[in-house]
Parts: sequence; C-alpha cells; structure tokens
Amino acid sequence: MDQTRQCGPIKSIRRDHTQRYQFAAERLKGKRVLDLACGCGYGSWILHQSGNEVTGVDIEPEAIAYAKEHYQGPTYLCQAGEETKGSWDVLVSFETLEHLERPQDVLAIGAKTLIASVPNEERYPFKAENFSGDKYPHQRHYTPEEFQKLLESAGYQVVEWFCQKDKKGDIVPGSDGMFLLAIGQRLLQR
Repeated sequence: MDQTRQCGPIKSIRRDHTQRYQFAAERLKGKRVLDLACGCGYGSWILHQSGNEVTGVDIEPEAIAYAKEHYQGPTYLCQAGEETKGSWDVLVSFETLEHLERPQDVLAIGAKTLIASVPNEERYPFKAENFSGDKYPHQRHYTPEEFQKLLESAGYQVVEWFCQKDKKGDIVPGSDGMFLLAIGQRLLQR
C-alpha cells in the first residue's frame, strides 16, 4: 500500500485508524513511545499531543518526509522496524504485523508495554488476492489465539483484549471484532 495515500489532515484519515491511536493516547501519558510503521505521522502526532515522547519509524521515505512537514513534534526515522535501536516504555504497532514475514523480529525490540492490532482471521478472512496490488501486502491475518501466541513468543503477556467490529471502528472490550487490539506487558528481558 502506498503510505502517502492515507496522508492528509486528521479529519481525512479513516476513522478506525485514528481511533486506535486515540485509544492508546488515552492510556499513555509521559511515556517513551515507539510508533512502528508510523506512515505519514498522524498517529505519532496524536500520541505526542497526549504528552508522550514519540519516535515514529517507517521504511517509506515519502511518508517520513510528509510526517516531518505536517505532523511535527515526534522524532521520525526512515528505517525498517527491526533495525530500530533504543529503549522505549511502549511499542505501538497498529495494522503492521500482518504485513511482515517475520513479525517476531520487530516485536523483539522489547518495550515494557505493547499495544498492537491486527486483522482478525475469524471475522476478516485472509485472501492474498485482496492485497495483491499493495506495495506491502498482507502476509496473513491472525485468530485471537494465534495473535496471543505470537505476542507470548516475543515475551509479552496479553493483559487486555479489545476489538473494532468494523472499519468505522469504535474500540470495545473483547476479541470478536474485525480487528483485534491487544495490550501486552513484557515478561522476559531479551
């Protein structure tokens, strides 16, 4: 997917995308946050506006350039997530892990807390042809059990489950929506 396709003023961004960041921003204050695959920066900016020190990372130079120009405040880095070095309180990863062949590589970054979302295979079945035109196509979707196992394999215990029932997306407790959202706490030091 062309990351700059979703760029623009906050009001023009798809609601389910901004809702995830607003959800995280309500829970995070004064934290060092890594926003993995930040795209054009609107989410990093939302997190920054709630009083966090935010680093947004993305592999698309055009998206990072847009973020630096239009969503100032966070620090932005143009690089692959697994190349990111540093220490963060929170790793935020919204709708990223399903694009990666080896999501455990970016989860190994190792923040104390993780807030992440993925499409739910049980409500949004994966079909490769639906993503064939995307620059970074989905590799898979996750059932709640698969997502939990992935997070546990990276040293996180899921402490809360939320979901979005559809693309218009209020976030509600549970794991039965179209998109899964998990909050995890690190158990193991890596």
